[in-house]
Amino acid sequence: MLADEPRNEVFREAIVRQAPGATVLEIGCGPDLFWSLCATDAGADRVVAIESLDDSARRAEKLARDRAPGLISVVPGLSTEVTLAERADLCIAEVVGCIGGSEGMARVIEDARERLLSPGAQVVPHRVHTLAATVCLADLMPDGPGMSESVVPYVESVFRSDGGFFDLRMCVGGIGYDAIRSTAGDVEDLRFNDGELRQSGELRLTASRPGGVDGLLLWLDLQGRRGGEHLDTLATQTNWLPVYVPLLAGEQLSLVPGDVVELQVSCELSTDGVHPEYRFAGTVRHADGRRVPVTAESLYGRSAFRQSPLHEALFGADGAR
Repeated sequence: MLADEPRNEVFREAIVRQAPGATVLEIGCGPDLFWSLCATDAGADRVVAIESLDDSARRAEKLARDRAPGLISVVPGLSTEVTLAERADLCIAEVVGCIGGSEGMARVIEDARERLLSPGAQVVPHRVHTLAATVCLADLMPDGPGMSESVVPYVESVFRSDGGFFDLRMCVGGIGYDAIRSTAGDVEDLRFNDGELRQSGELRLTASRPGGVDGLLLWLDLQGRRGGEHLDTLATQTNWLPVYVPLLAGEQLSLVPGDVVELQVSCELSTDGVHPEYRFAGTVRHADGRRVPVTAESLYGRSAFRQSPLHEALFGADGAR
């Protein structure tokens, strides 16, 4: 992430514009204090950096003493649980998932506004907008989906932590707008400085190319500050990779231009009360009048296993691949 310059530029520009003279709160600073140091370099009066992982917090504390003594205070714990002595004027929260709100950012910022931020405090990023369109993964990967060997230990650790196998949320790299087969629509629109946190609604996608469709592709349009530059993660390669959400029926839909996929997007918090789960349900309305039901989901918590052709191909019959 530290080398992800498209992502860094959006955040850096927003922080440099807004940090001078401010009391800054960074949520999820990590061991490198990347944005806290950026804020102090830009002229922030002082910074409070919150980090939930003990080891990362200890390393961040040492770095703060070495690089910005007296300017940065590191507070270990979850932002939703800590109490601070004063409220901040600017909040930096890179709690952004590949589906924008999937890391629980909406809940985190709501809590911060109630307890940790001054009235009118600005949040970086200003807007995290998640879009969707139809896609055919089978055509993009004719030899079948694969998983890098470097990712396998992480996947195994996730399964061990959860106590069993489940269908992981899957990202797809190396693709762009030429992969999608329909118009795009909104999944969620989080405007943190406008008080608009929409995570449900209608999704209407009109087929623009003939061919098969086996899922939805979700990606981000992110804006660091109001009036600032946008980062489109389907047009620009970043660490926020597009997410593939397979249709649960497991079969390809055959669409022609003009066919319409109409879905109701619902977003409910998982059992931890922070991370959302996304569900899509509706119909495909064909130009000839036929209607076909369609459902999809991208869950945070433990779900069914090998429920889609993608997960069957990745994990095999015994779940050991």
